[in-house]
Amino acid sequence: MSFPEYLKERLSEDYRNLIIQKLEEVKQQSESLKADSFSAIDEDFRGKLQQELERLKENLDANISQIQERIRHEMSSAIDDYISSWYHSDITPFQQQMELLISDIVSNIPAPTKRENLNLVALSNLVTRMEEATTQSEILNLVLKIISGWVSRAVLFVLKGDGMASGWAAFGLGPDLDASKIRQLSISMNQNHVLREAYQTGTAAYGPAEQFSDNSQLYFQLGGDFPRSALAFPIVVRGKIAGILYTDVNEELIEQPDLVHLLNLACKSAGMAIDLLPVRPKAASKPAAAAQTSAATSATQTPTPTPAPVAATAPPPAPEAAPEIETHSAPTVEMPMHPFHETQEEESGRTMVMPAPPLPPPVILPEEQKLHEDAKRFARLLVSEIKLYNEAQVTAGREHKDLYDRLKDDIERSRRMYLERVPEHIHSTTNYFYEELVRTLANGDPTLLGM
Repeated sequence: MSFPEYLKERLSEDYRNLIIQKLEEVKQQSESLKADSFSAIDEDFRGKLQQELERLKENLDANISQIQERIRHEMSSAIDDYISSWYHSDITPFQQQMELLISDIVSNIPAPTKRENLNLVALSNLVTRMEEATTQSEILNLVLKIISGWVSRAVLFVLKGDGMASGWAAFGLGPDLDASKIRQLSISMNQNHVLREAYQTGTAAYGPAEQFSDNSQLYFQLGGDFPRSALAFPIVVRGKIAGILYTDVNEELIEQPDLVHLLNLACKSAGMAIDLLPVRPKAASKPAAAAQTSAATSATQTPTPTPAPVAATAPPPAPEAAPEIETHSAPTVEMPMHPFHETQEEESGRTMVMPAPPLPPPVILPEEQKLHEDAKRFARLLVSEIKLYNEAQVTAGREHKDLYDRLKDDIERSRRMYLERVPEHIHSTTNYFYEELVRTLANGDPTLLGM
C-alpha cells in the first residue's frame, strides 16, 4: 500500500473515531440535557399540579359548605313548619285518651300488700299492758322492756331535789353495770347535756351525740363507745317531771324517722298511766268470800212471817269520775235518688237517654270510694272515645244542638258497656255517664245534647 493510501486510510479511521467520540459526547450531553430538562419540567409540572389540586380542593370545600348550609336551612325550615302545624293542631282528645288509658291500667294494678308496722304493734301492746299494771315500777319496767327493741341502750333517771338525776333502771350497758351500780349513777342537771335540755323544756330532746358539750360526761359514766345520736324524754306525773328516759343509737336519726315519735308516745303514755293509778277501780271481792258472807248471814236468820228490817248502810263514795267529753254526731239527711233512666217513645219505637235531674253529691262510704272513682274513670274513657272517633260529628252537633241524634248509636253502645261494668248500686244512684256526656261532648252545656 502506498503511503498516500495508508495516510488516507489512517486519517479516515481517525476521523471516524473522532466522529464516534464526538457523537458519544453529543449523546451524553443530550442525555444529560434531556434529564435536566425533564427534571425541571417535572418539578415545574408537579408544582403547578399541586397548586391546581389545592385550588380544586378549596373550591370543593366551599361548595360542600354551601350545600351543607343550604340543606341545614331547608331541613330546619321543614322541621319548624311540621312542628308548628303539629303544635297548633288539636291533640287534646289524644292526650285525654292516653291519660284515661294509663289511669285505667294503673287503677287495675293490685295494691301492694300492706305490712303490719311492728313498732306500732309493740307500742299498742305497751299501752294495753300499762292499763293492766297496778304499780309505778311495773309501768316503768314495761316501758324499758318494749323499747329495748328500738334503741341500743336506755337509762331511766329519777329526779332528786338537789338538782341531781339518779339512775333507776337500764338496759344495754354491759355486764359491768348491774342493778346496784345503775342506782349509783348520778348526773348533775346543771351541765349542758341532753338530759338538762329535756328537763328545762319539758319536751323531747334529741340530736347528734356531740350536740351538747357535756354529753361526754354522761357517756363516760355509762361506759362503752360513744353513740351517734342521743335522745331524752321527760316522764310527767301529775304535771311535774318525775323522771327522764335517756336512750341512744349508733346511727343517724334520719335513718329511723319514727323513733322519736315512738319513744315520746311511750313516755307520755307511761306518765298518764301512773297518773291514773290512784283512781283506777279496785278489783271486786272474790266469789268465795261473798259466798261465806251469805252463808253466815243465812245461818243467823230465824224464820218469821215478815223479815226483820235491816239497817241500810251507805255505799262507799265512788271515785271522782273523769269529765265527760261531749260528742256530736252529724245529722242524717235522707237523700232523694234520681237514677239515670230511659223512656220509651211508643210511636217512634226508639230508646232515648233522658237527662236526669242533677243529683246532690252522694254519701259515699269509705269502702266504696274506689268503686265510685272507677265508675267516673270508666265513664270518662267511654265518652272520650266517642269524641275521639267522631270529631266532625261532635263539632256539628254542638253547632246544631243535636249531639245525641248524631251520636246516638255510639252513646247507647257506650252506655250499655257502662251499665254492664259498673255495679248496679253505683250506676243506679249516680249520673256519672250523663255528667261525662255533658262535660266532654257538650262542653258543660246540657242543651247541646238535644235531648
